[in-house]
Formats: sequence, C-alpha cells, structure tokens
Amino acid sequence: SFAQCVDVSLNVLPLFLFEILLPNDEKSKDHKNGILFWILSIQANFLYSLLAVEIIQFFNIKPLFKISFATFKDQISLNPLITNIFLIIFTLLVFDFFYYWFHRMQHKTTFLWEFHKVHHSIKNLNSVVSYHHILEELFRIPFITIPLALLIKIDAPKLAILSSFYAVYGQFIHTNTKISLGFLRYIFADNYYHRIHHSIEVKHFDKNFAAFFPIWDMIFKTNYFPKNGEFPEVGLDDLEQPKTVKEYLFLQNFLNKNKFKNEK
Repeated sequence: SFAQCVDVSLNVLPLFLFEILLPNDEKSKDHKNGILFWILSIQANFLYSLLAVEIIQFFNIKPLFKISFATFKDQISLNPLITNIFLIIFTLLVFDFFYYWFHRMQHKTTFLWEFHKVHHSIKNLNSVVSYHHILEELFRIPFITIPLALLIKIDAPKLAILSSFYAVYGQFIHTNTKISLGFLRYIFADNYYHRIHHSIEVKHFDKNFAAFFPIWDMIFKTNYFPKNGEFPEVGLDDLEQPKTVKEYLFLQNFLNKNKFKNEK
C-alpha cells in the first residue's frame, strides 16, 4: 500500500504543477488540508481490494461473460495495441455504468450520503484535496465489484494498468486548473464536467454522476455540460469540510433531518 501511495503521488505530480502554474482560483493552491486523509484512504482501499478478492474466491464467483484478448484479436482482426485500447475503454465503460448508479445511490440514500458528504464538503477541491471517506471503497464492493465479477471478465495483457489509470483519472477530474479536455468532455468526463457535480448552485444539483463517460449521464438525463469558463464554487453550505482526522472519520449525523438540503 505504501507503493500505491508513491505510485499515485508520482502520477498526480503533473496535475499538482498545473494547479500551481495555471490555477482557476487561489483555492487551488491549498493542497495541505486533507493530504493525510487522502493517504489514509489509499491505505484503506488497499485492504478493501484484498477483501474483495477473498470474497470472490470464497464464493467462487464466476462471470457470465468472458472476453479473451487473443480470441477477440483474432476474430476482429485488429492489431494488439488497438485491441488493448478497445478492451480497456470497454472495461471502463462497463465499470462506469455500475459506478454511475452507485454514485446516484450515495446521493439518494441517507446512510450512504452520510459518508459521501465528506467528499462533497471540500471547498478547496483539487487534485490532492479530493479525498473520500475511508469507508466509501468498502461500500463499493457489494454495489460495483461483486456485480462486475458476476457479469464479465476480460483477459487482456494491458488491463493491469487500469488500477493506476483509474486512481489518477479520479484525481484529474477534481483538478482546479484551466487545463481541461475541452470539447472532448462530451466523450470523456474532465475537471470542468465533474466540477458541476460538486457545485453549490441549485441548477447543478444531481448532475454529472459518471466518472469517465458522460454518455451514462446523457442516457439517464443527469448531464449538464458547462459553458465556456463555467467553474462554480463547490462544497456544502451547511457543512464545513473536516480539519482533523476525528472530523474526517466521524462527520456523520444520521439524526440530521436536513442532511439532503444541499444534495447534488
């Protein structure tokens, strides 16, 4: 897990530099608040990944569909590079479908929102200060990991890079910088697209749940493509972001009847 921290840190470094050199506002330069929470989250996620593997093996979970790199390449007559790229994109697309619905559940279910609101409380959102509650990855096991394991298994040589790519892309969509994907955000979610999801403006509530592909938001009518230069303030009006480890771990308040006042 220490190696994961180092790996992600090295990959996030360019994003960090963009935020320093081409910031959208001064808040993007505040990276110190939450670095510890981010590190704790990575450690927890490593343990949850081991738990997910154990669950899949214990219950002998078998996928409904299997796609072999060699068979797919021969049947479609594509070169290895194109085959790998296609399979990686396809894998992310399927993952993003399950993530989309889990993410919507986090905003609509009282229990899940109490943990997800830790992420939405962040006001100086950027590539480093974009942590989730330490239990979020655990909740993903029954809603994303297990359904994916039951549905499909893709055997491709380059799929091992997905874990690092997923982690870095998760940091990228939270970057507070003028660097973006531009018109390509209609195909791939970028920082401007995801910023809308964190916005404090009412018109942006319950928008842009997808992590990678806006197509899922478009299909289920939750998309909002930002106008040129639209980069709103973020956070929660009725909740301050955690400043201590205790607040990070125990920000939940299941008795608060106004917990969905600013649901997004």
